[in-house]
Amino acid sequence: MNKIVISVLMALFLVISACDTDTINLDPIGDTEASFFQNEDQMQQAIFGVYQKVSFFYGFRGGQNNHLLPITLLPSDDLTSPAAYAFENFTGLSGSSSQLTLYYQFAYQLIARANTVLEKIEENGEKIYQSKPELLNYNKGEALFLRSLAYFNLWNVFGTAPLITERITDINDAYPPNTTGTQLLDQAIIDLKLASELLPESWSAEYKGRLVKNSAFGLRGKCLVFRGTVNKTTTDFTEAIADFNSIKGVSLTSVYGENFSIEHENNEESLFEYQANDSPANVNPFVGGAGGNDAFAVIGEIGHYLGMFSQLPTWIGNSYFSATESIQKAYDEGDPRKDYNINPDATNLINVMKYLRNNRYANGGSSNGVSVNNPRILRYADVLLLKAEAIVRSNGSLSEAIGLVNQIRERARNSVEGAPSAIPVDRNTSESNAQTVLEWIFQERRLELAFEEGHRWWDLRRRHIAGEIDLKKLDFSSLLIDCKFSDYNVNFPLPSDEVVENPNMDQNTGY
Repeated sequence: MNKIVISVLMALFLVISACDTDTINLDPIGDTEASFFQNEDQMQQAIFGVYQKVSFFYGFRGGQNNHLLPITLLPSDDLTSPAAYAFENFTGLSGSSSQLTLYYQFAYQLIARANTVLEKIEENGEKIYQSKPELLNYNKGEALFLRSLAYFNLWNVFGTAPLITERITDINDAYPPNTTGTQLLDQAIIDLKLASELLPESWSAEYKGRLVKNSAFGLRGKCLVFRGTVNKTTTDFTEAIADFNSIKGVSLTSVYGENFSIEHENNEESLFEYQANDSPANVNPFVGGAGGNDAFAVIGEIGHYLGMFSQLPTWIGNSYFSATESIQKAYDEGDPRKDYNINPDATNLINVMKYLRNNRYANGGSSNGVSVNNPRILRYADVLLLKAEAIVRSNGSLSEAIGLVNQIRERARNSVEGAPSAIPVDRNTSESNAQTVLEWIFQERRLELAFEEGHRWWDLRRRHIAGEIDLKKLDFSSLLIDCKFSDYNVNFPLPSDEVVENPNMDQNTGY
């Protein structure tokens, strides 16, 4: 059943139940909505609940066909799998995919939580935030950012999905239509503008990792570059540059690998990362499993599943991810990032090492591949390369854009013990061909951001939509002989149940 409808029906059920004369005078067990959202501590719990939903995109969830990482990582020329994942070969993509259904549901559960927090702040904020009034703006900014992140991701996966900016409590509002074009990005850009004004510059040490102004500037600039690419709007690029220039107090780490090390989480390069952690008891990667529910309390599994790179648990068989021959050849020999990201001594297809070289598994999670190493969702290297791209696309200084690329390459050279590597060499700052520089930037994004957060696929996808490249001609370097991309595959199919049950919603073309 449509998840939006379920939420409304549950609310109506509670109202009807409250009128039962046999139960009307009974005290509720635990908190109700009427007794919650009443003080700052409860609001902190509520906003943490929005953050917590991010964990559902990184958990194992009980099987190789339940975790969601194939959706963002496999459809590119960086990773391949011996298993016949539809997300890699494109020929088997269907709206009945349980993984796409879970991705969609989790995104809207996060959005619903964010909308509830925003509603409560609007309704009663001045009374709630008495001892720490600044938390009102901070919590509002956090909710807006996290909702924006969900919409950015939904656009990159589905292209279209309902836009819900208010809490739905009426069944008549439970069937929102598809968005069109870049409406999901449009809303994220609006929300992130406000979030950048509301969020703090920093948090105290106990809250390190919570969202700050830099987070909002970084994600908003990214959304603007993505929108500008497909709409070909120069103003989006100039506005993105302004956002990127507003980021203060961050820098590239001295060593590339620190961005994926358990010892260097939330470092000077981090703009936002999911705070993976041990579960309250031993790790339970089966929590939520096939049903995809929160299971115990609202905790779920809070680790970061990395077993697809290490064939854990062993019974996942051939459902592991391997670095393609294409990405291995893309690195210049001697580039320290290649040896960090890919095992040079691997004699089999278990060869991806990013996040695994300096890792710690959760308590009880070593046999299941569940780690407490934070996935870095947005980092400064990504931002610098997006800024370089925005400069080129807005007819700015090519030498400035190349200089940003060279910052990334210089850090790569210095990421070895002892004497720096001679590779990768700097790009020629005298290059005058804008298209050449743009290709350098995308090559650098591929090398720097390999195996992270869907960066490669989403870059390929937006460039295909913009008509800059033709993915039908790309060698995906897949192990699968039936890998075949069609134009409509830039958008994955919406969950069939959602489309069937929502009369205002249409399935994506081709499915």
